This record gives sequence, structure tokens and C-alpha cells, in this order.
Amino acid sequence: MESNSKEVKSRDWHPLEYAHVFLWLVKDLCWAQGWKLAGTIMVPPAITVAIIITWLQRKRALTLVHNIAISIWISSNSLWMLAEFYQKESWMKPVSSVGFILGLLILAIQYSKFLLQYIWNKRR
Repeated sequence: MESNSKEVKSRDWHPLEYAHVFLWLVKDLCWAQGWKLAGTIMVPPAITVAIIITWLQRKRALTLVHNIAISIWISSNSLWMLAEFYQKESWMKPVSSVGFILGLLILAIQYSKFLLQYIWNKRR
């Protein structure tokens, strides 16, 4: 039996994406437990892997914008953690909020484009 609908292939996850989830969970566990040194040590690998994943998956617009938002998010989340660890919340926490807002803005712009494209194609 032949189907007229297009098959939607799920993309394969790269091993680095699994590593990234592990790294950020370890970083957040360190944060939750108050393990300053371990949490601080986890920041560079978590951010670096997020950036590498973003670079490796840059060819698809939707994947790219999500990975950019994730990279910004993990950076902002790490800054927030460091602010709490080292009592610098008065100035570092607002800076981390800018990153969260920027990530949301990037995704909102991308989804707005998709919505407008969907509406435009429905009218045709």
C-alpha cells in the first residue's frame, strides 16, 4: 500500500548531544548541592559542547536557531549559578536574564517566520 503523505524522518542525535545533556545535568546537580568547585569546573565543557553542536548542525535553520538558543541558555544558566556561588547576584543575575530573553527572542523570531510562511502558503 502506497502512501501519498511525506515521511517525516527524525534526525539522528549526535553523540555530543547526549554528552551535552550529561554535562549540563552534572553542572546543575553541582549547583543544587552547592558544590562550587565542581560546578565551576563544569561550566567550560558544558558551554563548549553546546557551541560545537551548534556549529556542527548549522546547515538546518530550525536546528541552528534552537542550538543557538540552547548555547545562550546554558551560558546564562551558568552565569546565574556562578553569581549565586560567588555572591555576585546583584550584577551577574540581571546579565544572565538578558541571555534568557535573547534566546526567547531568537526563537520567537524564527517561529514568527514559520507562522507567516504557513499563513502565506495557506492563502495560495
